[in-house]
Amino acid sequence: MTNEELNLRAGLCAFSDEGGVAVDLEKFDPLHSGDDLVRLLIATGISFHRPSKAGIVAWTGDHSVEVEIPQGDELAAATRAACELAASWVNDEDVQAWKSAAGRN
Repeated sequence: MTNEELNLRAGLCAFSDEGGVAVDLEKFDPLHSGDDLVRLLIATGISFHRPSKAGIVAWTGDHSVEVEIPQGDELAAATRAACELAASWVNDEDVQAWKSAAGRN
């Protein structure tokens, strides 16, 4: 999955409701923006833990994603894990529906 797709799916997960999407998903970039990442974490309730020196786990309840820490960069690993976890809750039909509504087909 590309970074763009990961950001889109994470944003859809965190900010979609029956009335639409509460943020501009064209600009939402939690992989590269600390402000967007914090907004994602607040909206989803994602937490973290370190099961080993080599990995970080993002989790909520009974769902989790573990990411290996690249070159000691814990923040990058936590960011990636949070985005992957949020993105995992969005299916392809949700993405296609948003793309159609936004005219991005």
